[in-house]
Parts: sequence; C-alpha cells; structure tokens
Amino acid sequence: MWWGAGLALVAMLAGGGFAAAELSSSSSPAPSGPTGQAATLNTMLNSVSAGASGTTLSAASTTAAPAGCLRRAQRLKAAGHPAAAKVVRWLCRHPMLRLRLLGGEHGEFTFNTKTGPRTIAFERGVIQSVSSGGVVVQAKDGTTWTWVPQDNTVIREHGQRASTSSLADGEHVFAAGPVVSGGYDARLIVIAANASPAPSPSAPASGS
Repeated sequence: MWWGAGLALVAMLAGGGFAAAELSSSSSPAPSGPTGQAATLNTMLNSVSAGASGTTLSAASTTAAPAGCLRRAQRLKAAGHPAAAKVVRWLCRHPMLRLRLLGGEHGEFTFNTKTGPRTIAFERGVIQSVSSGGVVVQAKDGTTWTWVPQDNTVIREHGQRASTSSLADGEHVFAAGPVVSGGYDARLIVIAANASPAPSPSAPASGS
C-alpha cells in the first residue's frame, strides 16, 4: 500500500505540474482554464461555494473530480498498478487533500476563463491579528497577506463549519480565495489542529 501511495503521489505531481509552471509570469501562452495545482485549488474553491450551506466540505468536493486526474488513475491501472490507481482515484475526489500533498506555503495562479483572466491565491501560515479589516496571516517565510472574509466565506475547524469568532491570533490556518483588485478575498479558511502544549514537569517529591 505504501508503494501504491508513493507511486500515486509521483503520478499526481508529474501529471499536475508544479506551481512555477503555472504562474502568470510564464512566457508561454496561458492555457484556457486552470491546470495542475491551480486546477486543484480552483475546484476546491468552487466546491466550497456550491456547498456553502452543507455540513461537510468533503461532501461538496467529491462532486467535482477533474477528468484529467481520473485519466491518470486509468493509465496507472492499465500499466499494472491497481493499488496506485485506487489511491489516485481517491485523491481525485478530495481536492483539499490533493492540495495538501502538493504542498506550498503560498502562491497565486492566473488563468483565462470565458469572462476573462482570474487569479486565485492560497497561504499557509499563522494568524497575526484579526480585525474588521481582515485576517492577517504570515507564512513561514515571512510573507504576510491580509485575507478579507466575505458573506460566502467558509471557515472550517475539526472538520466542521465554524464562525469568524473561531479565528484567533497564533492559530495555524490555510486560507484561499480569489484576488480582487489586489486584495485577497477569503473564500475558505481552515483552522489547523494545533499541537497541544507540552505538560509542565512535575515537581520532585520531597524526601523525608
């Protein structure tokens, strides 16, 4: 199973491409629609919007498995790797998990749509402050963006819907959404499970 999962991840990375190949600064013509990691992020955000009133994010995500992703699973199965194909099919239906496996601290993707260019962004980091002006998140490399919650923003904690009151300084979060007029509109904020603080050492027992 470990071999299958490893081969599946390699297939996803090779087929999906790296973020650098998809950034808007690329000199090659922009493809029509997102690909690779940008497609994963876009699918996830669209799923969140479609299932904003649902109880789980995964239920909305499973309805939008990209065709290219499923084709890679079929090729793996045809090549004699059924375990890897099974893992890829599962990843295809869980875009949030696929994005986590692809990694990255922060990034922006711009691609063409029928209505014109669209830019989406994501960031993994620690909340620096929460105010009416937005949620300030700082990534590990020091990059700091302000994510502005919208009426349709979905906040998740422990797999369940949460409110903006759950956001607090020091929490590790994943934030994502469209970039509008240079600002970061938070479409999704996932609060990570922080490690519990280490218990303080017990005081040594006094000798008699």
